[in-house]
Amino acid sequence: MAEKPNPPATPPPLTGLSALPEADMLEPGESIVTVIHRSLIGLVGIYLVAIAAVGAIFTLLIAISPDTFDTESATISPTLSAIMILGAILLVLILFAATYIYRQSRLILTDRSLLQIMQKSLFIRKASRLSYSNVEDVSAEQRGILASLFSYGTLMIQTAGERDNFDFSLCPNPNELADRIIEERQKYAESIKEENERH
Repeated sequence: MAEKPNPPATPPPLTGLSALPEADMLEPGESIVTVIHRSLIGLVGIYLVAIAAVGAIFTLLIAISPDTFDTESATISPTLSAIMILGAILLVLILFAATYIYRQSRLILTDRSLLQIMQKSLFIRKASRLSYSNVEDVSAEQRGILASLFSYGTLMIQTAGERDNFDFSLCPNPNELADRIIEERQKYAESIKEENERH
């Protein structure tokens, strides 16, 4: 009777199932240096717009059907209760979706390249990769009092040739990040030079 072969001690890695989704975009041997999400200050504007939209809906309902919101009686009418509950649920869903979309957009620095992931909606996502060898210039721009107070701005990465530039808005500490990218680009250039000298 033939013996069954023993399974390998460690199973082979699976592609597309990494704990971090961006890890599947990495080349063999490439490692993540840091992941930058947009500043949380951007969510404040989104939340205010969502709350204002729900308030506008309530105002419209009051204008159309003022009897529904008659609060002279001691008890709240079932219609008013239902509208308030639906409004609260709608607001929570809108804020949850907006927060998820906002936080999924990120810029990833690796030891070889930059990865930009832009989540445009729940079902639209764009991922771009830029090698440090194609980075020509990195700059940061901060406009307004809020940007200075909360230390956020736009990180602009100019690329060589006809490739699209990388612009990452609402970036926290953009000046420090620009310096970090330049530093990583120099390290990458030095590693390529050393590798060429060995060969």
